[in-house]
Amino acid sequence: MRKILLASLVGLLTACGGGGNSSGSDDQRPSTQNRAPTVTLSGDSLALSNESIFISTSFIDPDNDQLSVKWTSSLDGAQFDQESMTRTVVKLPLVTEKQSITITCEVSDGVNSAVTKTHMISLYPEVVGANIELKDSYTFSGGDTVSLTASYATDTSIQNVSWEFDGLNPTYEVTTSNAGRTGDSTLTLTLPDVSEETEFTVVINVVTDKSVHTRPATVKITPADGPSLSLSLPEQVIVASGKTTSIIPTISHSDEIESYAWQWQPNPQPTNATDENKTYNFTAPVVLQDTTFDLSLEVSMKGGVTETAATKVLVTKQATQTPITLTSSHEVAASGQTVEVTSNLTDFSNIDSVTWSINNQFDEQYLTKENSKLTIQLPEVESFNNFHTISYTVKYKSGDSTTATQSLTYHNTAATRDSINIPDKDHRFELYPNREVTRNYTLESAVPIDQVRIVPITNLHTYDKLEVNQTDGITAVTVLDSQYTMSSLRAFNLIIKAGFAEKEVKIYAESYNSLLRTYAGVNETYVSGSTFFLYGQFIHLDGNTDYVPSWSSDIGVSKTSNDVALTAQYQQILPQDLDARLSLFTIDEADKHVTNSLKVLLANNLEVEGEHYRCIVEDRVLTRCTSTNSQLQFETQPEQLKQVVTRGYYACLLGNEGDVHCAGFNDSPVSEVPALAAVSKLNAVNYDTACAQFADASWQCWGNDAEPVQQLIAQSGVVHQILGNNTHTCLVSNGHLSCYAGSTLAFQSSGDFVENIVMDDGKLCYRSQGSNTLKCPFED
Repeated sequence: MRKILLASLVGLLTACGGGGNSSGSDDQRPSTQNRAPTVTLSGDSLALSNESIFISTSFIDPDNDQLSVKWTSSLDGAQFDQESMTRTVVKLPLVTEKQSITITCEVSDGVNSAVTKTHMISLYPEVVGANIELKDSYTFSGGDTVSLTASYATDTSIQNVSWEFDGLNPTYEVTTSNAGRTGDSTLTLTLPDVSEETEFTVVINVVTDKSVHTRPATVKITPADGPSLSLSLPEQVIVASGKTTSIIPTISHSDEIESYAWQWQPNPQPTNATDENKTYNFTAPVVLQDTTFDLSLEVSMKGGVTETAATKVLVTKQATQTPITLTSSHEVAASGQTVEVTSNLTDFSNIDSVTWSINNQFDEQYLTKENSKLTIQLPEVESFNNFHTISYTVKYKSGDSTTATQSLTYHNTAATRDSINIPDKDHRFELYPNREVTRNYTLESAVPIDQVRIVPITNLHTYDKLEVNQTDGITAVTVLDSQYTMSSLRAFNLIIKAGFAEKEVKIYAESYNSLLRTYAGVNETYVSGSTFFLYGQFIHLDGNTDYVPSWSSDIGVSKTSNDVALTAQYQQILPQDLDARLSLFTIDEADKHVTNSLKVLLANNLEVEGEHYRCIVEDRVLTRCTSTNSQLQFETQPEQLKQVVTRGYYACLLGNEGDVHCAGFNDSPVSEVPALAAVSKLNAVNYDTACAQFADASWQCWGNDAEPVQQLIAQSGVVHQILGNNTHTCLVSNGHLSCYAGSTLAFQSSGDFVENIVMDDGKLCYRSQGSNTLKCPFED
């Protein structure tokens, strides 16, 4: 225990009382009774194993008593070093699993009962140790039999996997498949019938040689009689003119929410309003007198279910002239955060007393009052949204008094966690040897973020630099690794802290063992016996081009290559059904073998289906292209068929000699084929446009959108595939997908190279190499 003599701020008194619409007394006089000290703690609440953090301290004793201070921790091994009256260093011990610890500061003046304050710290290991893929929450109907599948990868061998439950004991079966350090486990649940929404937690435990790794998920069961959606807003929100605040609704739903629509009436409208988000952030309009507005929210859930709720927003008038102003460190805050409200008063010589008060039953134990500052430790509460008005009343020695107010909005832990989101978390960044990379992510939150930390998910890779910085809604992740022995997927956990709320978000990177990457192209399908060309690329981080292209295959084939636009050309004729994998490879400047593969399917029989026509090839011959009420008739057909494409009301055939034949219904512009020769590949781009690729990798398009598509091709370098719908046109170039709305870039893929683009239920989707999952960037 360390004895400290502290000087206090002596003079005026502050007060804050209990419940009701106005807590606190009007005029406080000095008391001759000895008063207990006040203690305020603040500082980092998120830490990594074996590191030191700093706690800022404020000890105020109204009677200038000598104070003794004692620090303790709920976790053994924590060490405390009180460097000064205002700062204490906490050295945290080594941990291998996440720990929630409480440090306690006990201050005594030797007269009154000791005052204790606590500070919560979430302590994470330096390496998570396992990447467990499982959704955060699931919603099912009562009486259903459902399955939850978790996949996982760990840094040591897996010994056992189990599931456990909290809140419900359903009938279940588990199917698990492990292979060394990876595996997956499926939990099949038979859910009970329920009369109201019921929630419980499932936890998967992955036991390895070194540790036990867990991941929880929330399961909601809704009544089986149909979908449910309930919605509520606070009864009233009070905000001052020109001030910014946020409102989070309370929502219970049995299916995925599709949209949020906020509406404010009447005018004037607020500014910076997030009208289509769950959290409604806005800056109140400036009004000359207190004005009440109507604010409503309509929530739409899948299945056409909607629900509407409304609230009243009281915007208080803007003060035209006042001798006292208040400023707050947080206009919107979270449970567990510290809010400081400061007045502009510095001269108290003519002031008899000051009084701090907060409406709506705010408990005094969370307040520390000084003459010109009120410190609030926001507690945890049940309600999502909490709205208070802070009043600061000054009584002058002349008998006059004046009051200044400041609004306070804060959200509980559940609402805060729910509002934290990184919408671009799935955007993978690329890592190369000895290249420091910084990737910016958008961090959305209804409240200020206290801390963001990053840890790798396994210790299979070490990093020379792994940092994260958060500024103005942008989270910047910086990674440096000196040497990569192999290309691989890297995974990291972003740990985001706001008050008591924590949220873990996984982000991913692709690492490569060379600054050079090869791209063999997109997967293709041709009629057997065809000659095909592949347009590989060499992509170097520094733009180097001096490499020799070579092709290999899992079958014995002839091959040729050229240097047209850094493409490698592959020519092959095969008569039988065959699924051939071909690889483009080269040697980089560090003598590393760099390769990439694609698949070519050669088929005697195939079906090509578009929006209206279904074309059938049997024994390498087109037999028909039919819709429900018509059949396309081709004036001429290739002697040897190579490829069939169809979109909208047209279909086109490509011959092995490079000749193109198209037929269409209702005067389709694609049926008017321009003079084309030596075509190597066709793309049916959209309803009214088609494009042909030539042996030198160039393209020529025709149809209604030929000109704008040609312009996109011209600015994209080597293009491997083109596909569009009525809103976007997507191209595969440099191994990645670029989608445009008109001439404006609307989407750019990252990470793995693209395998191909497809239409799926009217949506533009793509599949990355090595993935079985379709990604649809413009999915509703």
